[in-house]
Amino acid sequence: MKIFISSVRNGLEAERDALPGLIMAMGHEPVRFEDFTAQPIPSREACIRAVESSDAYLLLLGPHYGTIFPETGRSATHDEWTTAERLGKPRFVLRKTGVELDQPQQVFERALGDYGSGRFFKFFETVAEAQQAAAGAIRSLEQSPGLLEFEPLDGIVDVAWLEGNNANRGLGSSSDPLLEVHVVPLDGQPLSSRMLEQVLTGVPSHVRSAGLVSATEALDIDQASDAVRLNVPPTATGGWNTVRSGSLATVRVSTDGQTAIAFRLPSDQMGQILDSGDATARVASALRLVGQLDMTRATKIAIGIGLSSKSMVTIGVAGQPPRNSAPMTMESGPVHVLPDESVSRAALDRGADEVAATLVRSLIRNFTESRQR
Repeated sequence: MKIFISSVRNGLEAERDALPGLIMAMGHEPVRFEDFTAQPIPSREACIRAVESSDAYLLLLGPHYGTIFPETGRSATHDEWTTAERLGKPRFVLRKTGVELDQPQQVFERALGDYGSGRFFKFFETVAEAQQAAAGAIRSLEQSPGLLEFEPLDGIVDVAWLEGNNANRGLGSSSDPLLEVHVVPLDGQPLSSRMLEQVLTGVPSHVRSAGLVSATEALDIDQASDAVRLNVPPTATGGWNTVRSGSLATVRVSTDGQTAIAFRLPSDQMGQILDSGDATARVASALRLVGQLDMTRATKIAIGIGLSSKSMVTIGVAGQPPRNSAPMTMESGPVHVLPDESVSRAALDRGADEVAATLVRSLIRNFTESRQR
């Protein structure tokens, strides 16, 4: 495996120099910026690409946050973490004790989230302890079971679809087609008011870090007795004769732990476009976002996806020139892919792409069959 070592060098020089030899001794390949050869791209971009091509990500937290890049408002280490998180890379955090973290580093540490949800997190004080913790992290990755585990469901899972409630959630009329993703915990704990408040606090930053909205896009978030809801108002982009990209519409986390994420579909003057590649990428991003938000501790989940309406939707490829004609129907009924299996939590991280592709294929098949009836 290629293991990316991420940290500011200042204050962690000895640890950074000691870990590559350990990683190689365990039969893997260390990746760190000190070893990069000269490249015709900025060092930040080189690090991001290295994270993208690595198999696992090892973060060392020391006293310093590092230089902040004006284009992102974050340090290189923070950008690297966000990239690993967005791509569902296995992530391990080793935190140095006996040092005082500067204020931005304290904020970054809090932003890493709940370490108890499955992320490997250890403290170290000496170089030897850092090596020991890193070795444990690597062994846990080597011994981890398959990415995904499926089991047939014993009964019907209650999925709280959004259709019919779009108008009072600020999403437009109930006939507006939305791509919905629902994750239902099967063996987790319900969310208390305190836990729901933590979700409320974390949703905006997680949504932005995942790249689902821009850094400046307006977000409307509120908490009711039964759920936290984040709505993203639609933005006017381009003229009538243009292709408009899809966008995040809403995130809803309920007290029972069920999380729903909905997207607007790409569209042009002929209506909305159900694009297999675009939909798969959005479903995968939704699953990873749920993995970052989830506090139920569920080891098994059920996943359902659907279109809230078939009206004015056609299967196609988004991003091409606007269409002059398209086969469509005004029928407004929904199309659902109901859960028939439980899946392990890997679906919310490393297995998100595989699960998303399977779900979208089923959705397109159900959509096509519903049109032929």
